Amino acid sequence: MAAAVIGLCLFQTARAEFSFYLIDNFESGKADKWYHFGNVAADLTRNPSLEAGVQDTIADSCGDYSLKMKGKTAGWYIGGIGAELLTDAAPFSRFQMDVNGNSAGGKIKIELFCYDNSTSSEAKKTNHKWIAEVPVLGKGFSRISIPFSAFRPDGSAAEGGWQPGKGGSNILQSIQFILLAAQATGEAEADIDNILLSY
Repeated sequence: MAAAVIGLCLFQTARAEFSFYLIDNFESGKADKWYHFGNVAADLTRNPSLEAGVQDTIADSCGDYSLKMKGKTAGWYIGGIGAELLTDAAPFSRFQMDVNGNSAGGKIKIELFCYDNSTSSEAKKTNHKWIAEVPVLGKGFSRISIPFSAFRPDGSAAEGGWQPGKGGSNILQSIQFILLAAQATGEAEADIDNILLSY
């Protein structure tokens, strides 16, 4: 009986350990895995402290640091950041992150680059880009959770989204976040944190 209980506990612990894949939460105090492009500035920032007596489970889970993206544009596009991942996304079904915005608004375009390993030859392997856009809301962290099925190939309105492990394209090679302003000429900023894949 004791052995069965221990076995059950180990099984539950193993499930808990692999219930998500953390891409970054910036609590290391470093952001050197992220490359920058365009006119975006991206730097670690200290998260604001919660006011006494305020209960905010999302802000509380964001810890001490997040990554601030900000910049100006004369044509909507500001720039972005990205990171190489090379991870198997087949065990997961959603992308999730926390976003802290401000009154300037704007959007973040999320791009997932997937490695098609359905072919047998390295020379024949191709990359596919899947896109989703999320609004940058006002001040305060918001949790963004997007099913893989909501990502569209190159942003098209085609039916059916990414299904890692079902179409041979289960390796998430890299991820990019592109910051877009709310106006053609303007600026935007957003802090991002707790970037992960989940069930």
